Amino acid sequence: MSPHTLLVTVGSTLFPSLTNEILSPPLLAKLSSLGIQRLIVQYGCADLPSDLGIEVDGAGNGTGLIRGMQVEVMRFSERFEDLVRRSEAVISHGGSGSILTTLRRRPAVPLLVVPNESLMDNHQAELADEMGEQGYLMVSRVEELEQKLPMFLSEEWTKGIKPFPEMDGTRFRGIMDEMMGFN
Repeated sequence: MSPHTLLVTVGSTLFPSLTNEILSPPLLAKLSSLGIQRLIVQYGCADLPSDLGIEVDGAGNGTGLIRGMQVEVMRFSERFEDLVRRSEAVISHGGSGSILTTLRRRPAVPLLVVPNESLMDNHQAELADEMGEQGYLMVSRVEELEQKLPMFLSEEWTKGIKPFPEMDGTRFRGIMDEMMGFN
């Protein structure tokens, strides 16, 4: 069964190539055809496409029905973890906070990371590629989204996701103790 609620997030960054692609008519049609019923797009510092057809308030938030999907847009969210918890799949920029928050969600949800390759040192691509190679998530470039979405949203791929390890708070303490000579 494919996910019904999809969250797309770019954090607090400017990544209009991703948000414009997701909110483009061809991608909205593709998402609708793949069974997405609710699309939540957290678009950060970017501007929304002018022809989207959703009225937004002064904070940049709005909701509308597009191609049979409930589409919710928001500039920022103070409750990102809640958004991830309410979603059945996530498409994210390559920010480490967004990746780790999503990977730590239990039960796990599929995560597709689209690195913002316009960043100077391209650290998002390095992190995403490594996590993808380890089997925790899928990686795409903006121009590959339409082709990758059917596999990403498929039950077959979702079943093969490697669970991300639980956080071990004792590891940091051990490193600090070792650095300070307490071991």
